Amino acid sequence: AVVSTQSTGEPFGELSSGVKCHLYTADTGTGVRVSVTDYGISLVSFVFTDTNRDVLLGFDDVTGYETHDFYAGCIVGRVTSRTADGKFQLDGKEYELSLNHGDVHLHGGFIGLSKVVWQCEIVGDTLQFTHTQPDGTDGYPGNLELTVILSVRTKSAGGRISGTFLCADMRATCDQATPINLTFHPYFNMDGHNTITALDNKLTVFDYAGYLPMDPETILPTGDIVKTSGTPFNLDRSRIGDMIGDIPGGYDHTFHLCTKDRFVVPAAEIESSDGRYRVRILTDQPGIHVYSGNYLAGTTGKAGAVYNKHGGIALEAQNFPNAVNIPTFPDCILRQGEEYCRNITFSFVVCN
Repeated sequence: AVVSTQSTGEPFGELSSGVKCHLYTADTGTGVRVSVTDYGISLVSFVFTDTNRDVLLGFDDVTGYETHDFYAGCIVGRVTSRTADGKFQLDGKEYELSLNHGDVHLHGGFIGLSKVVWQCEIVGDTLQFTHTQPDGTDGYPGNLELTVILSVRTKSAGGRISGTFLCADMRATCDQATPINLTFHPYFNMDGHNTITALDNKLTVFDYAGYLPMDPETILPTGDIVKTSGTPFNLDRSRIGDMIGDIPGGYDHTFHLCTKDRFVVPAAEIESSDGRYRVRILTDQPGIHVYSGNYLAGTTGKAGAVYNKHGGIALEAQNFPNAVNIPTFPDCILRQGEEYCRNITFSFVVCN
């Protein structure tokens, strides 16, 4: 069953340029309410309505999303994560990207896809967001045509609702060959976005082949894939605070998922400390990146909540970081005449 979007676009404030932004809300009637804005397709809130618990870090209006740069809830691209030295070679030509994070290119650059207002249209029971990223934006080749379709769905079993899902279908074409790696960047605190730490949350990463070790200086993958047995990367309903002390700086690592033939499979699940609420991420992406909010530093968010270090856990379904420069990683090149199609689905569970 598909759940209708209840909002036709409520005011969500203005950007510094004077452009008005909007908030769209879907109340599933099954205990979950989801809100998203057209600025960066940012996921603003996931609310479990029985206790009115909002488990996403975010802001009360678009000003916070424009001002702050920790990518709260937004779509990220053209290429997510870090690209070494902001450079890559494609078909014999070297491209130089914007360096928006020291000497690396991060999350698509200064503009990317997160710092723009997307066109939004309600089509049936879906929200359809579209955007054209012009050739040369942040250094990327080609005019990229993007469509992201959001829908809230329910699943029934035995005559009862057994699941609620937010599905994001991401599609793109380009008139030149280009790297592409899209994801959403929600920060979760399943004990409530206004809870001081997310370290009491429990985290599971599902069927995976290993994790990607990072160079501690550059926070770029070494190119290896390492088994997790006996390490703090073996996450199975693990309290995050019990594991993170053995990882200098905290989690900022990608796990290699065992996705095959583009089937959507469970990637990760985050659970409240009392076990009542869970959000599961399903995807056909080859990786899930776990980031433990290591650089959150006292940002004031929704309803005056203060987001400090480890105040939220970002779970990003994506291709591997710096894949454009590491031949052994999954291909990230979209060529003219091809279509990029990827899915990220959020599943919501309330345990009685």
